[in-house]
Amino acid sequence: MLRKPLPGRPLPGEPLLGRPLVRIAAAATGLALAAGCGTSARGATGTVEIGYFQGAVAGPEAVVAAREDLSAKVPGKIELRPIDSGVAGMAQLRAGAFPFVAGVGNPPFTGAFTSGTDVTAVYVEGIDASGLAVDAKIKAPGDLRKVGVLVGSTLDFQLRGWLRSQGLTGRVQVASFASEAAEAAAWKAGKIDAVYISQSFLLELQKHGARVLVRSTDIARLGYAAVNMLAVSTPYARRHRDVVQALVCQMSRAEALVKGPRADEYIAPAARFVGVAPADAIAATRTYPYIPASEEGAWLKGPDGTAATGRLAQNFKLTAEFLVTQGRAKSVPDPARIARHIDPSFWDKAQAGGCE
Repeated sequence: MLRKPLPGRPLPGEPLLGRPLVRIAAAATGLALAAGCGTSARGATGTVEIGYFQGAVAGPEAVVAAREDLSAKVPGKIELRPIDSGVAGMAQLRAGAFPFVAGVGNPPFTGAFTSGTDVTAVYVEGIDASGLAVDAKIKAPGDLRKVGVLVGSTLDFQLRGWLRSQGLTGRVQVASFASEAAEAAAWKAGKIDAVYISQSFLLELQKHGARVLVRSTDIARLGYAAVNMLAVSTPYARRHRDVVQALVCQMSRAEALVKGPRADEYIAPAARFVGVAPADAIAATRTYPYIPASEEGAWLKGPDGTAATGRLAQNFKLTAEFLVTQGRAKSVPDPARIARHIDPSFWDKAQAGGCE
């Protein structure tokens, strides 16, 4: 999951009273017709529907939707549909509710394609911002006894991968929680000595004396990255390559803009879509670890130019191994099968001047 709620805010997917479904005009009809796109290039309803997360960070899809200078370059009307988890988002995509899910993590994405969902990753957005919060008794990894984590999440995947790298599998008890709020409460009550938790909760725990032993960016370097990406229904991508291309181009541009000198101008309007105050969205988005454009290509494909050797393919392999241990996948797919669910061509075209 890409976006995490601020403590005390509604969790993604919980009812937000008085908030209607977001519908944003994203392109002038004349422009679309001039480009030869028309309704057929935008889906039967003339919209570009995207499942997305609400929370502290304004994701690139929200930034694009909020700014006409970005959304006008997408051939269709963007419709953002809130989802409450990556697993739910993938299930809705499979059922035809929408063709895109933004910010979906590697476990739900890998779980989806290993169970038969025809879906493709076309753009890697960022790495989950999270960390291992410990109490004063924990000085080193070997001191850990009981660690809390959100069950079956990208954070769960990262934590278990890190424990394995430290030779602590089986020596440290992993306590599974149904929500991050419950994890945080257990740590504050002294029931666990550490918790691997998202950035918004991590900041709160640090106010209560927590120290960060290791961060998600450190664990990602070991190969256990909690990756968030733009996923699209493969049949839709084949029919509407122009729409997918435009979204990849504009989401990449949005990520660069929210790190630039005019970041506030782009983040503040997007806050209304993610359900937080503009100031909170600005603070969270400015520090969010988006993948730099210089590294995007290496995630989508390897030195030989194929998706099978890229960092994302390796990440999906490790994720599938995790899912098998959790009983959520029957087997680890071979490299060729994994590669079929990664398409670097949209990013390649963007880098070759294929963006408006």
